[in-house]
Amino acid sequence: MFGQSKLSANAALKIKADTLLDRQDFEGALKLYSTIIKKSKFKSDEELSILYKRAYCFYSLKRFDEALADLNQYLEKIPNEQAKLLRLYVFQELGETESMIIDLNDLISKSPDNEELLRWRLSVLMDSEKYKEAQHDILQLLSIQDDPDLKGYLGLTYYYLENPDSAITIFDQIIEEHPTHIQTYLYAGSICLEEEAYDASLLYINQGLKIEPNHATLLFYKGAALIAKEVIIEGCRCLNKAFANGIDDAGEYLEEYCYGEN
Repeated sequence: MFGQSKLSANAALKIKADTLLDRQDFEGALKLYSTIIKKSKFKSDEELSILYKRAYCFYSLKRFDEALADLNQYLEKIPNEQAKLLRLYVFQELGETESMIIDLNDLISKSPDNEELLRWRLSVLMDSEKYKEAQHDILQLLSIQDDPDLKGYLGLTYYYLENPDSAITIFDQIIEEHPTHIQTYLYAGSICLEEEAYDASLLYINQGLKIEPNHATLLFYKGAALIAKEVIIEGCRCLNKAFANGIDDAGEYLEEYCYGEN
């Protein structure tokens, strides 16, 4: 009789906690789940599921370390995809990119054609400067669909791997296939600018400005390239437009090269 009443009390608490969770009352649900967990011996999947629910409350309340502790304990017993996805979001908030890659590798091994997971891993690899690994994901995604943004990332990986000629070749291919894709002109123009190939940079930038004449970043790049070529007055005009449209970095150029110019 005692065991039955105890079971009923825990069941009632669980129902109340689940109701609060559904209402997004994470503080209230957290307190009830914690009360259940204190009494739990974690002998069943249902008992372990409370850990996952409490972890979700911790995550929603931005208590990421506590969420991670619950998820790790839960995943030791029940390694399911939903909990691993939540742990990925926790790792993301904690800046644990290496741990993210490990979990993403595991999930992708089970769903190798999952485009969403591949794109997520790609973004993590790019942020982690793992450009060779990123290239593998980019090529796999490009085999699924033609995407100028993905091709642009491929070009960037070559540049970051110190192969600017290959990067520019890829950008030229994108421009030929997707001539109105403005991001490609930004990539190509900025790379040429960094390589001090100012005429080539202006060629890409001017092509982009034909499509979007008031594009602030392109105007900033154009101003910087013109200043480098000592075309000061026109460069300052471009930088003024860029600064007026929210490009704060243009202000440094204006202060150094343009104030006092006629």
